[in-house]
Amino acid sequence: MRKLAVLLGLVFLFSLSASAQDYNSKIDIFAGYSFVHTEPGAQLSTFNANGGVASVALNFGSWFSGVIEGGGVHASKINGADVDATAETFMAGPKISLFHGSALSPFGQVLFGFVHTNPGYSQQTINHNTFAAAPGVGLDWNATRHLGIRLAQVDYLFTRMPTSTNQVNWNNFRYSTGIVIRF
Repeated sequence: MRKLAVLLGLVFLFSLSASAQDYNSKIDIFAGYSFVHTEPGAQLSTFNANGGVASVALNFGSWFSGVIEGGGVHASKINGADVDATAETFMAGPKISLFHGSALSPFGQVLFGFVHTNPGYSQQTINHNTFAAAPGVGLDWNATRHLGIRLAQVDYLFTRMPTSTNQVNWNNFRYSTGIVIRF
């Protein structure tokens, strides 16, 4: 009798995981922490910024999605000086997911849009809106059918920043992690 109960329990557990794998959400909402390491390439030295990121993915199938993302970071020190610099990104693009309904779901995405910056390191604060792009990869752990944890999202965040005479390419590394809610 005890062996039968254990066997029925195992069958029940495996059927739960199998049903979770058949489920494909229509909308995924992600919100979390974002760390950006910036290499400006101009007269500034590298610096780090912390903030948050949120996105909505509209799933058109089990592997293809359209993503809309917004994020913001803040830096308090650049070149050893105290600053109050911020940058907000607004981007959108395609996302390809592998094993969308399984326990671990890797993905790749390419986002395009703009970055709004407030350098915060001069007497005269100048806001800029310039081009941004973020190709990257990530890995979600799907704890339940409707709740997941984004273990890592790693992006190359390319931005164009204006100077007094032209624009300079900034090469940034972005790491994000947080919660994914699926509907």
